Amino acid sequence: MANKKVDNKKNVTKTKSTNRINSGKVKREYKKKEKVVEEEVIKVVENERGNSSSTFNLIEVIIIMVITAVFGILIGTCVAYFKEHVVDDNNIPDELRELVDVYYEISDEYYNEIDKKALVEAGIEGMVKHLGDPFSTYLDYGETQSLNEELEGEFVGMGATVSSNDNNQIYIYDLFEDSPAAKAGFEIGDIIIKVDDKSIENMTTEEVSYLIKGEEGTKVDITILRNGEEKALTLTRGKIVLTSVTYKMLDETNIGYINISLFAKNSGKQFENAMDELIKLGAEAFIIDVRGNSGGYLTTAEEISSMFLKKNDVMYQLDTKGIIEYVKADKNGKYKNANVIVLTNNGSASASEMLAATLKENIDAKIVGEKTYGKGTVQKTKTLSSGTMIKYTIQEWYTPKGNKVNGVGVEPTHFVTLSDDFYNNPLEANDNQLQEAINLLK
Repeated sequence: MANKKVDNKKNVTKTKSTNRINSGKVKREYKKKEKVVEEEVIKVVENERGNSSSTFNLIEVIIIMVITAVFGILIGTCVAYFKEHVVDDNNIPDELRELVDVYYEISDEYYNEIDKKALVEAGIEGMVKHLGDPFSTYLDYGETQSLNEELEGEFVGMGATVSSNDNNQIYIYDLFEDSPAAKAGFEIGDIIIKVDDKSIENMTTEEVSYLIKGEEGTKVDITILRNGEEKALTLTRGKIVLTSVTYKMLDETNIGYINISLFAKNSGKQFENAMDELIKLGAEAFIIDVRGNSGGYLTTAEEISSMFLKKNDVMYQLDTKGIIEYVKADKNGKYKNANVIVLTNNGSASASEMLAATLKENIDAKIVGEKTYGKGTVQKTKTLSSGTMIKYTIQEWYTPKGNKVNGVGVEPTHFVTLSDDFYNNPLEANDNQLQEAINLLK
């Protein structure tokens, strides 16, 4: 084979390629063609008749109508296609024209096959990253599903946590108490092999979870490997309610302890149930622990905060592009006379900070522990057609008295650093932050 020298400069394509077509122009062109075809059909019929008469018989009229109708259907189909699949130049904002041009350049001209959906998702992710906001993010399908389940506080599935081992096998990492998985006979350590006779080899944990999920009450067959033996189990999918609020009476005290791990959609009701049960058990004071709670729904934090406030007490101030709104309690709280202390640390963020600041500034609740994280912004989510999600900041909020939280945090009234004794041996007696709160209430 002869060698061929190539001038790289000559290989640069200077013409701009684009698939963008003006659908209005397309429609007008087809209308013209429809008229031309109609005229041509009439001419043909006239020639066949020898121009013997200025009128057409019934069959000739039907022929003209059928041909014209068929052509009209083709035109309508083409125009509908262009409207659905082609971008109208006139409707593209100026700032997006270059973005659309680049998309078509890459998808049309790149030398390898392109996943167009992934290309678009990469563009969306890039836009969100450009904001430079750590709380504005793009979430892939698995992350979106996990976040939705966590914040809703419930989901339909097997009630187990799956993970992957060093051999890329998917196994049962944890089982929820009294869950469908536990009832079906699953055990921690079971390796999943098939779901409904479909091999899950080389699948991710998200993909396996997706296969197992379905409508409540429906069944799914899962083949597992346990102690080297295959075993087939039938799971009936059920609703799993996540517990984000736990509680107990502290030994030898009249103090009720409530831990909120997340402000999910159902956390408000769980918190109210906890308060009612503790009061029945004789609680006269309460410690609310939001250490390590990264937030959740701000509306849930409102719901819980308002239980301790009087009607029209300001829970927080909301700043929407310079417009301030005062978010207030709409009624007298059920526990407005309760004696409360809140435990915080630098992992307490967002809705946790709102609860702490609201109780601190409205009912003089003591805050024990460390300064909170400092996330005083509100995010909105939008689920995309691909099942992915963007989460972006839309507002900033301030404490009831107008103090800034974002980047600042909420200062405790009693600063206590968690002792090394607790890290080494996490017992209640070694939790010096909790012990400080107990002493203050005593």
